[in-house]
Amino acid sequence: MRDVFISTWNADGVRGLYQGYGIALFGVVVYRALHLGGYDAVKSELIHRKTLSLEYNQQQHSTKARKIKFNDTLTIGERFAVAQIVSVVAGTMCYPIDSVRRRLMMQAGEPVELRRYRNSLDCFRKVMTQEGIRGFYLGIGPNLVRSFGGALLLVTYDAFKVMI
Repeated sequence: MRDVFISTWNADGVRGLYQGYGIALFGVVVYRALHLGGYDAVKSELIHRKTLSLEYNQQQHSTKARKIKFNDTLTIGERFAVAQIVSVVAGTMCYPIDSVRRRLMMQAGEPVELRRYRNSLDCFRKVMTQEGIRGFYLGIGPNLVRSFGGALLLVTYDAFKVMI
């Protein structure tokens, strides 16, 4: 680890230590916005649709039926399903940003004239022209498996939020 640090420092100075940091920061902001915002939006929409469906059913069969009270919350299973879907979608949408970040970080420490990419935009452009859209999604499988943890985090956060 020390050898990598020293060789990067000698080749690029402080700037080399932060190769790909800008795109990484951008990726985190976009991912978290999609992840947390998407979860809340989909969860609210599902609750709304369940309410409308129950009200419609009660109107259709309300001749002498008793009114059923609706609890405006979702079960743990429904919450986890929503969280898993949102995690997979957010991860898939943000994976190209993550791919660019990794490619930029991998060239840190190399001499400037041997680098394939000058910056994030150059990396996006070259990957798209040379490899196509598929080039951005190489290695997405493990990332999708990791989405299970993100979904679990969202559901756990919801459970603790109720306790506070």
